[in-house]
Amino acid sequence: MQIQQKPKQQQQQKPGICEGFRLFVVHSYVRGIFAISSLFIVELAIVDYTMKGYAVQHFSSLYPCTSTMSCWDPTSTHNNGLSKQASEAMTSFFGTFGQITNLLTFGMSLLGTSAIIRTLGLRTTILIFPTICLIVVTIILLKPSLYLLFGAMILLKALSYALNNPTKEILYQPTNIDVKFKAKSWIDMFGARVSKAMGGFVTNLINGSIHDLVVYGSVVGMVVSSYLIYNAYDMGMKYDEYISAGYVVGDDGGGDNDDDDTAVVVVQVLGDDEHDENDDENGLLSTTTTSSIQMARLVEKT
Repeated sequence: MQIQQKPKQQQQQKPGICEGFRLFVVHSYVRGIFAISSLFIVELAIVDYTMKGYAVQHFSSLYPCTSTMSCWDPTSTHNNGLSKQASEAMTSFFGTFGQITNLLTFGMSLLGTSAIIRTLGLRTTILIFPTICLIVVTIILLKPSLYLLFGAMILLKALSYALNNPTKEILYQPTNIDVKFKAKSWIDMFGARVSKAMGGFVTNLINGSIHDLVVYGSVVGMVVSSYLIYNAYDMGMKYDEYISAGYVVGDDGGGDNDDDDTAVVVVQVLGDDEHDENDDENGLLSTTTTSSIQMARLVEKT
């Protein structure tokens, strides 16, 4: 006979836009998912802006604007716009960029994503994308060029769609329904926009030459990548521990935001019928229940 304890009914909270933010603040696990989902966009925004700056510089020098063209400003001693040929070349350049990115993403999603996760496991797979981000940003800092940035953006965007997004979704498994819907909706709605705004803020703050943007933007990207590697390692450890212990984020009614270690005790009660030996000797058969208690302690450091 199996003895099951009914969970205590928790008071249902009214849905609202602030509920997802509350879960984000209370649970460090949710904040970790937010970082994996959104913070890399800060790097992408900086690299993308740098690539566009290099593209304008490259194609404007390849197809310069002369005094006979409409792009020329007669009140200035230098051209202030792109020639028609430069604009067409840039349109073709970014069109090719989009096509290659989509094809590579489709191929990786179709053939590589599930195989990588099955082979390496989530804990290792989740480290791949931020590590590649760090390597790519370091290479850009050392030897920047238009076509290096072109290849870097294709690789990072394809990996973000084909590898980072699926692993992010798997991280929601040890969470309750409130986190899966309310917190996830908040992260998907505001996370990307906040990160893009942060990337735009960094590029506007630098507001110098392309060289300054490469140097300072790469430093920011390296800092973000380093934090994402640490966060991915921590989230992989938490995910394995939560899954093995059966712990569900959000079901404790509180949070995992304390400075002290949080001990989560999972108690499983199993019952089986036995005949008492003393009663057997007296000819009386009675059924008694013995319970075996298995306790697993999960210590989480936040």
